[in-house]
Amino acid sequence: MSTETGDAKVVGDLVGGAKAVYEQAIAEEAEQLELLGAPSPEQIAEARERLGANAGHLAVLREARRGRPPGARNKRTDDYARLLLSHGRDPGVNMMILANTPPEVLMKNSERTVTRVTKDGKVITYTESMSYAEALSLILRASEGVQPYINSKKPIAVDATIRGVRVIEQRGDMKPVGPTIDGKAIRVAKDIDLEDDA
Repeated sequence: MSTETGDAKVVGDLVGGAKAVYEQAIAEEAEQLELLGAPSPEQIAEARERLGANAGHLAVLREARRGRPPGARNKRTDDYARLLLSHGRDPGVNMMILANTPPEVLMKNSERTVTRVTKDGKVITYTESMSYAEALSLILRASEGVQPYINSKKPIAVDATIRGVRVIEQRGDMKPVGPTIDGKAIRVAKDIDLEDDA
């Protein structure tokens, strides 16, 4: 009966550990490939479009499994946006037109005739429309909706200068007086001061 000792045992342990890690990696990769499934014909067509007509089948398949590059727009989203725009104006244009409409015009355009029957059976007919405040509120909401597309958010300027602070030092006994604001001394807390307050 032989037992492994020394270098042979160390090498055997390393090889055994490497085999175990390799087998685990193969199992995990197979599991990941199952999760991916087969790419759809749409994904394959997009991958072929990105790689070109001369790309091989395996390269196209790998590209299709990888998906869209980061930051790329979804083709379905673009197609849907084109479909919506084919039926009318861009919503941003509509909001801009609304934001530039005078409140009086909005009030006039919102007029409608209302007919109601009261409890005692009388028929009442009257005209109602939005108020001036409601028209202004609508214009403000439309302006806020368009604002990010016209003026990007800019950093806020911060003035970090300190004004009115003077530090005075006496020359005689070299005892510092401390900082002042508008001629009044400011007391700066020290460890000793904090203990005195307690």
